[in-house]
Amino acid sequence: MTDLLAVTYAWHQTIWQQLKVARQQQHLPHALLFSGQLGCGHEHLVYALAQSLLCLQPDAAAYACGQCRSCKVFAAQAHPDFMLLDLAEDKQVITVEQVRSLHHFLELSRSYSPHRVVMIIHADAMNTNAANSLLKSLEEPADNSYILLFTAHPTQLMPTIRSRCQQLRLASPNQAQALTWLQAQALGQTTAHKLLAITGGRPLAALVEESGERLQQQTLFFNHLIAVLAGNLSLTEVATQWEKYDRQELLNWQLTWVQQWIRQSLAGVGDTTTLELTELTRYLKPDTAWQLYERLLELKALATHPLNGRLLVENMLALWF
Repeated sequence: MTDLLAVTYAWHQTIWQQLKVARQQQHLPHALLFSGQLGCGHEHLVYALAQSLLCLQPDAAAYACGQCRSCKVFAAQAHPDFMLLDLAEDKQVITVEQVRSLHHFLELSRSYSPHRVVMIIHADAMNTNAANSLLKSLEEPADNSYILLFTAHPTQLMPTIRSRCQQLRLASPNQAQALTWLQAQALGQTTAHKLLAITGGRPLAALVEESGERLQQQTLFFNHLIAVLAGNLSLTEVATQWEKYDRQELLNWQLTWVQQWIRQSLAGVGDTTTLELTELTRYLKPDTAWQLYERLLELKALATHPLNGRLLVENMLALWF
């Protein structure tokens, strides 16, 4: 089962309050489509809502009590009134067979919770047959049931799916919220600033980067990039070292750096604690940064093709000139 926590964060409080009011007024739609950036804990919010809907004694703030029979079996990932659909291991799509099991689940009588709840993570990964199959449950909802969908890419869902759900866009945390949360995880301010720049302001993604070797890889690649731009290394020298590394990762790092630099440039606010943005200022201007971002996006479409790795990395680095 997907590793989820039934928690919300400071940047979720506004949307949680809206959900609470809708429940109190008995206006909560049976199908909710949540969307937002990965790495911000948004899927945990949806999971917390699922637990709350199943809880026998939610508290005044609408959170699950954590003590009732329902909450205990939910925590044990064995709740008979809850179903989680996600990508199966080593699979790239949610299949029609998975969605058909959802139909059967919703037809069953409730065990002891007030509702039956289905949560679909990576909802955009449903293939066409799966999405078409889901429409039946969205159009003819079972009594006392909720279908909660989460995706980072809502436009990749079929329009008919989106139109049959109440859509809720989850805002990413602002920098102050993200920094406060990261510092509560025992990260220093300078490290937190740097990690947020690398991950595009996504605090949970930043924490993952800090705990693994990917941060070291990113820093090394960034230093190589700066060395190429400064004329201290050749494209071929760097491409030789990076041709076997994940191409999508390389492109994602660069897209994030450029995007953050553009945002800072537009805001007119300097951040001397973020090495990446400070260094890039020597080589980027606002008009060229937008062009670079678009060209990196175009190249990303080729990242999964069986092209010569060294050639792709050389072309990637050449875009900076």
